[in-house]
Amino acid sequence: MNNSKYDQFKYSKAMRSGVLRVIVAVYICYLAFKIASAEDTSMSKALCLIIGGVFMAAAIGFIVYSYKRFRADLEDAKLKEEVSAEAVADGIAEDSELSENETA
Repeated sequence: MNNSKYDQFKYSKAMRSGVLRVIVAVYICYLAFKIASAEDTSMSKALCLIIGGVFMAAAIGFIVYSYKRFRADLEDAKLKEEVSAEAVADGIAEDSELSENETA
């Protein structure tokens, strides 16, 4: 099972963005279907199919982009490995030495 921990703000933002992108992709697919299956229009059936195909290709491209972006956002939301206490203590010691040098 995945035991990764996430920054809650970034995780929430990634989820919201992902859901909105899915809604947009579904809407573009819906438009492609409606255009391709238009019965009561003055355009030729071939033109409707071409335009519907272009919209479907755009929807597929947007779905691929959305998936890659969602994965990148989730990866960004993962919390990094916790720093060991020894490394933190070394960092504090270095910071205190720097502040002593600045005051002198």
